[in-house]
Amino acid sequence: MVGAMYATVDEYRVDSGDQSSSDERVSAMLAQQSAKLRAVCGITSSQTLTDDQYAMCRMLVTDSVRKALAPQVMAGIGADVSGATQASWSANGFSASTTFANPNGSAYFDRDTLKALKRSLGMSQSFGTVIPSYGGIR
Repeated sequence: MVGAMYATVDEYRVDSGDQSSSDERVSAMLAQQSAKLRAVCGITSSQTLTDDQYAMCRMLVTDSVRKALAPQVMAGIGADVSGATQASWSANGFSASTTFANPNGSAYFDRDTLKALKRSLGMSQSFGTVIPSYGGIR
């Protein structure tokens, strides 16, 4: 049985601005990333999400699919830099360089939003201080 998708192709296009990826590919990746998010967060088919939780799921899924599908374009230059890890250039005595964070176009979830979703689902991790006791001091 296929689980719920947290975004439609149209919602993906609105959220990401990606108009060039095929509907079939976007739909397949949305289903894959939705399944991955359910597994990561332990969301079951019997669980009802709040509007806020659903919105975070949509944001996580559309953003991760965008990272994988939308070509990486360098601001100001407009060149597709997919697969590049670094770039440098110089002109008129000035030079600059940049390093790209996701050169392979991997689909991954934003940590901050994922942490917020897990917290809202009651899955946040916390820790305390453990102070061992060795008895009285002599």
